[in-house]
Amino acid sequence: MEIEGKTWWRRIGSVFEGTSENGTKVAVKRLDLDVLQGREEFLAEVKTIGSVHHFNLVRLIGYCSERSNWLLVYEYMCNGSLDKWIFNQNQAQTLNWETRRQIIAGIAKGLEYLHMHCNSNMIHFDMKPQNILLDKEFNAKMSAFGLAKLIEMDQSHVSTAVKGTPGYIAPELIHKGNVSVKVDVYSFGIVILEIICGKKNTDLSQGEYLIDIVKRKV
Repeated sequence: MEIEGKTWWRRIGSVFEGTSENGTKVAVKRLDLDVLQGREEFLAEVKTIGSVHHFNLVRLIGYCSERSNWLLVYEYMCNGSLDKWIFNQNQAQTLNWETRRQIIAGIAKGLEYLHMHCNSNMIHFDMKPQNILLDKEFNAKMSAFGLAKLIEMDQSHVSTAVKGTPGYIAPELIHKGNVSVKVDVYSFGIVILEIICGKKNTDLSQGEYLIDIVKRKV
């Protein structure tokens, strides 16, 4: 496999464009195992995404765990992550309302699969535009399953430490730690607001979070 230029950078690793032996473009995520979370995320992501299959979830093609090369190989998403399209004024102009509706519907279908149709229900825990990738037709596909947690079909809640990204974390996760799939629904609601408004929830230029502005005006 040939690995080309870096596509984007994350705190625990980097993602590169690559080309497989048959000429297919792929995305290769290399994790920094000097960071403990990197090793944990690698093992969690292989276990989790290897067990789920849905059109609106990024497909894991393969992985490598030899010596210092810990790599995850995914299908290539040519339009990158959602945040680049909704928070960039120039790019946002190309997203008409039908495309935005399609993206929202795609995320909803992916979440429905994780929450209701897996062998074990799954909480993603890190729903945000940076983790929503877009293919050439702007179909939304969820990625970054390193924080995901499987729950048994007969469980309605699980106990866990706080996970996720500030601005998208459900209040009950912060205050109780005893959570359900509803924490993803809360995060999804924030993402919907951001898709519609084209602004980050954590943009405090108006003195408060986007969700608080909306609450006040509804």
